[in-house]
This record gives sequence, structure tokens and C-alpha cells, in this order.
Amino acid sequence: MDLFAQALLELYETGQVTLYVERDDGFIDEDDLSWYLTSFAEFPRFEKRALKLARGRVLDVGCAAGRHALYLQRRGLEVTGIDSSPLLVQLAQARGLSDVRVVNGCEPLPFRSGEFDTILLFGNNLGLCGNPIRFRHMLRELNRITAPAGQILATTRMLSVTKPLERDYIRRNLARGRAPAQVRLRLLWNGHTGKWFDLLLFAPTDLMVLAAPEGWELVNVFADVDMTAGYAVVLEKAAPPRRR
Repeated sequence: MDLFAQALLELYETGQVTLYVERDDGFIDEDDLSWYLTSFAEFPRFEKRALKLARGRVLDVGCAAGRHALYLQRRGLEVTGIDSSPLLVQLAQARGLSDVRVVNGCEPLPFRSGEFDTILLFGNNLGLCGNPIRFRHMLRELNRITAPAGQILATTRMLSVTKPLERDYIRRNLARGRAPAQVRLRLLWNGHTGKWFDLLLFAPTDLMVLAAPEGWELVNVFADVDMTAGYAVVLEKAAPPRRR
């Protein structure tokens, strides 16, 4: 069962939902899904600053209910949304997104080389592929489907070394040979428990190191308060990926 999509659909239809996120160290927190249905006026400032840079043909990877894609579509840009969830694709269509398709952003993409000018990876989707190796594969594929002046606009956040729970989690990851900010999660909704999945979070310096070999350069960072609360990045296409 696609718990995230089911929960978001419940919120869309009824105006209320309760969804919990459990981390693999036992930490559980309620996830506020309402922001997935917000409009531009309610977006965080760092998202607004990044979104204003969108240009040309846009691909929104992991578009969910389509909040960012819909804003850009209303601005007159040509936007394609993709999501691995058929239910979320239907929801984005119901909300008015014209071009939205069932596609897994972590697999080879069914688009022509150079087809897009801007890639969106919002809602922490920069790390949706779950580990550094798969993340670099995604960057390589995004390099292929973007024009020479292509760009990635994305959001992520840092784990905090000053918060004991997050600091201990970083230590736990290092002891297990995992990336420091590789977070293993599962969803809890209406008595159902989802499968474990990994989400990769980034500090800007880590992102620079991972992105450069795949032909992407980090050129800007937008943060409102501090980067543990979320921030946006701009990656510009610098060169073809290095041969392996």
C-alpha cells in the first residue's frame, strides 16, 4: 500500500489526516502533510527564492500533489511532473497539472537528451534515491536530459550536531558504515505500517563533492534561519559526467 499517497489523498478529500514517520532508531514524529497542498504565498522563503529562478522547460521530479509544478505552470512555463506513485499522479492531475506521468526518478528516465532546462527536486527529493551511489546515478541521468545551460533547483536539510537525537543518529550511521545523513524511515497511517526506505540529506560541502563528478556545480544556497530547518540549492550544469 502506498501509505504516503493514501494519507495525502485523505487530507485532500477530508481536510484532515494523521501520519507518523518512524526512524530506525525508534524516534517517531507526526508529519504535517498540509504543506503539500499549499500555494506559493505559503511556501518557505528559501523555496520562493529558488523557484523564481526556474526557466524554460521544467521537470518536477517527485511532484506529489504538484504544488511547485502548478505554480510554475500558472507562470506560463512548460512543466512536466513525474512521480513513482500512480495515485499521486492522479491527484496532481485532479489539481490541474497538465502533464504528469508515472515515472520513478531514481531509474533511467524516458526523456530525450537535452530536453529540459530546469529540474526541480523539492520536498527533500534531492535525496530521494536514498544513498550516495544512487544519488550520483540520478545526477548523471539529469545531466543527460538537460540542455547545456541546465540547472537543478532543489531542497534538502542538514542533520543538527547540536541536537542530541540527531547527533547520536549521525554517530550511529558512522558506526554502521552508512552515510552520516542517510536516514532510514517508515510511515505509519491508519493502523498500517509502511516499508523502510532511505532518505539522503546533505550539507552543502557534501553535495559539492558528490555533484562535481557528475557534471554539476553548486552555485547558490538559500536558507531562512539555519540549514537544519531546510534550505534550497542551485546546481548548474558544468560539464559532462566524468567517464568511469
